This record gives sequence, structure tokens and C-alpha cells, in this order.
Amino acid sequence: MPISRLVRWLRRPRPQHVETPRELQTCPECGTDFVYPITWTESGPSGWWLLLRCGQCGVRRDVIASNLVVAAFDRVLDEDLERIRSEADRLERESLRAQADSFGTALRLDLLTADDFR
Repeated sequence: MPISRLVRWLRRPRPQHVETPRELQTCPECGTDFVYPITWTESGPSGWWLLLRCGQCGVRRDVIASNLVVAAFDRVLDEDLERIRSEADRLERESLRAQADSFGTALRLDLLTADDFR
């Protein structure tokens, strides 16, 4: 998106009717918990305006939420990120283990020579 379009988008008037949900991570359309924030800004001393998008169905929505609700959402996002990191680490270890096993098999079967390491 060109910068001028981004600036216009950021300056657009906020909708007059926005939700005030209690759980931001749950999509009201499809019911999954794949919602993540696209952008956010403070909305007064004790609240936040957020533009949220569901990763499952793609629905976007504007919400205004209290600091308490946003803090709970932040914890959920942190937990989900940690789960993703753990799974990525596990997959990397599994891949490296498979590579090491293949290398070990090639060594045992005398399939490697000095020319393979040039």
C-alpha cells in the first residue's frame, strides 16, 4: 500500500458504532479464536480502539475495549505466540534429527567421499 493511502486510511473517521466485547480473541462470525490486532490506539484514559481481523474467516471489526480486556487479550496473544515458538522449535529439532540420521546412514554405508565436502 503506498504511504499516501496508508496515511488516508489512518486518518479515516472512526465508525460511530463499534463493539465492546469481553473477549477479543473470539471471532463473532465463525467462533474461532484466531483473532489478532491489525492496529490499535488509545481511546480515552481507560480504553483502546482496535481493528481486529480473524485469521480463519478474514472478518475485520472495530472494537473499543477497556484496559482490562486489552490486557487479557495481550496475555492470550503472548500464550499463543509461545505455543507457536515451541512448536517451531520442535519441528526444527525433528528436521535436524532426520538430517543427522540420514547423514549417519550415508556414513555407515560408505556413500560419502572427500569430494562431497569440497
